[in-house]
Amino acid sequence: MGEFRFRVPSEWQLDPYHANSIHIVGIDGIPWPCRISFGDDPVEPETRKLLTVSRNREESGKLYTIYPFAKRGELLICTGTLPSRDQPYELLTELARGTLNRIRNQISIWSEGGLDIPDSVNSIVKTATGLLSESILCQESVSKDGSARQSIELTMDAIFELSEVFGDQVSKFRRENDQMSTFWFGNQVGTQAQFDPSTHDTSFDLAQVSLAPDSETSINGAGGRDASGIEKRIIVGPWLDASVGGMNERLTNLDDFLARKDHLLIEARQQLDEIPMTASLVHVVSGLNGIGHRNLSYPQQLQITVDMLRLVEESRVQLPTMVSFDFPWAERLVGAVGGVHPLQVADSLLRQGLEVGFLGLDISLDYWPNGSMLRDPLQWIDLVDIWSQLGLPLVLNLQLPTGLPDGPADDSRVDREVNCTLSNLTDDNRFRFLETVLPVMVARPAVHGVVWRQWQDGDDRRYKGGGLVDVSGNEKPILELIRRLRRQVNGGG
Repeated sequence: MGEFRFRVPSEWQLDPYHANSIHIVGIDGIPWPCRISFGDDPVEPETRKLLTVSRNREESGKLYTIYPFAKRGELLICTGTLPSRDQPYELLTELARGTLNRIRNQISIWSEGGLDIPDSVNSIVKTATGLLSESILCQESVSKDGSARQSIELTMDAIFELSEVFGDQVSKFRRENDQMSTFWFGNQVGTQAQFDPSTHDTSFDLAQVSLAPDSETSINGAGGRDASGIEKRIIVGPWLDASVGGMNERLTNLDDFLARKDHLLIEARQQLDEIPMTASLVHVVSGLNGIGHRNLSYPQQLQITVDMLRLVEESRVQLPTMVSFDFPWAERLVGAVGGVHPLQVADSLLRQGLEVGFLGLDISLDYWPNGSMLRDPLQWIDLVDIWSQLGLPLVLNLQLPTGLPDGPADDSRVDREVNCTLSNLTDDNRFRFLETVLPVMVARPAVHGVVWRQWQDGDDRRYKGGGLVDVSGNEKPILELIRRLRRQVNGGG
C-alpha cells in the first residue's frame, strides 16, 4: 500500500468537504480513491498535524487538495509528482513547489510560441521562487509555512495574470481576423423559461431546447416545447441526462431498464421526425462519466448511448451529434469503487465507429457532491489538451451558483442528488474566475463553444442558484458577464 505523509499546520481544515477534496493523481492521469487520516505530529504535536493519505498503489503521484487563497477563495491545487515514503513531506512547501513548477513550464511553452510574457509576471515568479527556497531551507515550522503560503499566493497571482494576457491577445486576434470560425455561446432553455427573442437572440448564438411533444412524455422533465418561438439556431436535447438525479420520477418508476430504454428510444424517434430546420446539433446524452448510480448503471448508460447514436445514423437527419461527460477531470473516481475515466468512455464510443461530431464537457462548478471544484486556468488548459487528443471539437457545458448567500451552506442535509455550495467563494470570486478562464478556453483551438446549462434558477432543482435569471425571471449579474465575454471574444453587440 502506498502512503504519503504530510506535516501541516495545526489549524489546517479537514471537515468532510475539505477531506473529500484530497486525492492522488498518478502519472497516468487517473485519480485514485484514498484513505485519509489525521493526527498529531509526533515531532511538533503542539503546532503541527500529520496528514496520511493511503491508496492501494505504490506509484508516485500528485496530491490534490483545496487551498484557501486570500483574494480568490478556495481553489483545488496540487503538489509536484511525489514518491510514497515513510518520511513526511511538508505539505505547504510541496504545494508551493507544484504550483510554481506548473507556471514555469507554461511560461516556457508560451515563450517558445511567441507570447510576450509581461515583466510583472517574470518578477512575481522570481519572488515566488525565492520564497520557495526560503521555505525549503528554513528549519522553523511557522516561518517555513509562512514563506510557502506567500509563494503559493504570488504564484497564483502570476498564473491568473499570465492567463489574462494570453486570453486577451487571442480574443483580439480573433476579432481582427474574420476568417476565423466564430466561438459560439449558447444557453439551455429550462422548464420555466419563455421563448423571448429579445432576450435569447441578443444574449446567445444558440439555444438548447428539448423538443418533447408534451409534459407527459418529456425526457428530462422539461415539459412541452414549440421551438418556433426561437428565431435562431438550436441544439436539440439532451435526450438523456445520465448523471445522478437526471432522470425524472416517471421514467425511473418504469418497471425495468428495458422499459426505460424503449421509452427513451421512442421519444428520440419522435424528436428526429419533428426536428426543425433551425437545428444545428443533436445532444444525444449528457452526464456520462464511467460510473453508474442507483437508477442507471454504467453498462446501461453505455447501451442507451450506443442505441441512440445508431438511431441518428439510421435516420435521414444530417446533423452532427454530441455526447457529453460530467466530471471531465475524472474526480468522481476518487469516491468510487471501480469505474473508468470518462475519456476512456469517449474513446470506446469512437472505437465502435459511431458518428459523434462533438464531445461535451459538463462542468458544474462549486457544487458538492456532484460538481467540480474551481481550478486555476492552467489546469483547464491541461484538461482541454487531454480531451482534444480524441480529435473531435469540444463544447463546454457550464454552470455555477450565483446570487446565493456568501459563505458555505450547511452540509448536514446534503444528499447525492441535491447539491450545495460548501466553499468560501463569493460571487465576486466566481465572476473574476470566469473572466479569466473563458477567454483562455477560447484560445484553445479544440474548444468551439460554451453552453450555459441553466436559464432560470428553478430549472434544475439539483443545482441551486445555477441560472442566468432568478425564479421570477429577473436577470442576474452573471448574464451581463456572459454578454460582455461574448463581445470580448467575437466583437459586436
